[in-house]
Amino acid sequence: MFNKPLQQPVGVAAGSIATIRIPAEEFTLVGVKLALSGTTFDKTKIDRVRVKVGPRVIWDLTYAQLNAINNYKNGADNLKYLLLDFTERTQAIFPVKEVGGLDLMTLLPVGEVFIELYINSSAVAPAISGIGYFEQRQGNPWVLKYMSYSFAQASAGKFTLPLSFRGALVKRAWLFYTGTNYTSTTNGNVSRVEVKKNGLVMFDQMDLDNRFDQSQFKKVPQANLYVVDFIIDDNHDAHVATIRNTQSGQVYDTFEFNTFLTDSGGGTINCIAEVLDTPTNL
Repeated sequence: MFNKPLQQPVGVAAGSIATIRIPAEEFTLVGVKLALSGTTFDKTKIDRVRVKVGPRVIWDLTYAQLNAINNYKNGADNLKYLLLDFTERTQAIFPVKEVGGLDLMTLLPVGEVFIELYINSSAVAPAISGIGYFEQRQGNPWVLKYMSYSFAQASAGKFTLPLSFRGALVKRAWLFYTGTNYTSTTNGNVSRVEVKKNGLVMFDQMDLDNRFDQSQFKKVPQANLYVVDFIIDDNHDAHVATIRNTQSGQVYDTFEFNTFLTDSGGGTINCIAEVLDTPTNL
C-alpha cells in the first residue's frame, strides 16, 4: 500500500459541501485520511460524509455514525483526522482484506469517485487536506457500501426491519437506536436481535451476549448501537450471500431482522447495512 496527496477539495467553507474529486488511475483506492485544520474545525464539525461513484451514492453517513463504526473496529480516534476505510483492516488474508476498495479504472464506466463533506455552520476558517491510500488494481467491480434505512416504532416489543439486499454480500448491520443505552450489566433499548434467512435463524443474540462476543474478538461496543456482525471473527467466508440458484434461475433470499425494543415508547432505528456490492445495484 502506498499513499499520496489527493486533489485539494473545493467548496471548503462553514455551512457548505466540500468536494474531493479522485480521478481515475490504474490503482485501487483502499482508504482516505482527511486532515482537518482551521481556527475552529475538527471532525465533529463535519455533519455528513458521502462517497459517490459518478451519480451513485455508496456511502451516506453522519459523522457520529462513521466515528462509531471506526471506533467499533478499534481504529485510531483523533479529532483532527477523519478516516474512510474501504478495507477489512484486521482480516489476515491478502488481498481479500482489501476487497471493497474502489478500483478506479473498473468503476470509470459508472463515473469517477467523489467525496462530499457537509461542513457545519459553526466551523471557523476550516481547511481540509486529503491523503489517499492505494493498492494495485483489483480488477473487480465490487465496492464497500454503507446503505442507510430508517425505521420507527411507537411501543416496546418485536419489530421486524424490512431489509432487502438484492444479491449484495452482507458484512454487518449497524443498528443505531434511540432510547435507553446499555450498561455493563443491562441490555439497551435494542435488547435482542434475531436474523432469519429464508425462514431459518442464522443469528440470535441478547445485547449483553453480543457485546461479550465483540469484546472477545477485539471489537469495541459503542453507545446506542447494536451491531449484527457476521464477520466478527474476521473470517471473510462468513459474508452473508443474499442470492441463490434454483431450477428456475437466481432468486433473492428473504431476510427478517427481528429487533426487540424494551422502552415503552419504542424508538427509532437508523440501520446502516455494510455490504459488498456493485455500485449500481442497491
